[in-house]
Amino acid sequence: MDDSLLPPPHRGPPPPRLDLWPAALRSAETLRGSLVRCGPGHRSIGWPETPRVRATALAPWLDRGYVAAYLTAAWVWGAARSPGSPLQFSTPAGVRRPDRCAANERVRQLSHTPADVTRFGAFGVMTPVRTVSDLLRLPGRFPIEHAVACRLLFRNIPGGAAAVSELLRSGPARHRRIALERLGRISTTVAA
Repeated sequence: MDDSLLPPPHRGPPPPRLDLWPAALRSAETLRGSLVRCGPGHRSIGWPETPRVRATALAPWLDRGYVAAYLTAAWVWGAARSPGSPLQFSTPAGVRRPDRCAANERVRQLSHTPADVTRFGAFGVMTPVRTVSDLLRLPGRFPIEHAVACRLLFRNIPGGAAAVSELLRSGPARHRRIALERLGRISTTVAA
């Protein structure tokens, strides 16, 4: 999805790339109060914490062509308190994941289309509906952070939980049953 189609907070001049500043300057400006922490990065105090600003805070990773996914994408959309540890990304469509990753990142090779990714300039983030679908499909336990992120992301999805249910039913069969069970639990909590 092109960011020119998104509402005004996603358009306009991009936030400054603070990761390109020397570390000493970032540290000095943080101590001075003109920069604040924004996930693993920083943002200028004058820039409100929006999805575009959060995506820019992930620039050192997204600049490599990665796409924010799972809880990291939920954080970009404002549905999680932190981007998670490790940060979670997908490779661009058709690109193999690297053999080794840094300790603070997990890179997966997810099958996705351009419609599954929202672009903030050069940076890609899984759309809210794709993020919910991916979180629900994760094997293993379903932590409360994921449930809360999914419920908060429903408000950014036209059709909410019903649209996610339709996507899960029409998508790949892998982990569909567990995803639909989880969706049923969290969407009844929303309705209650």
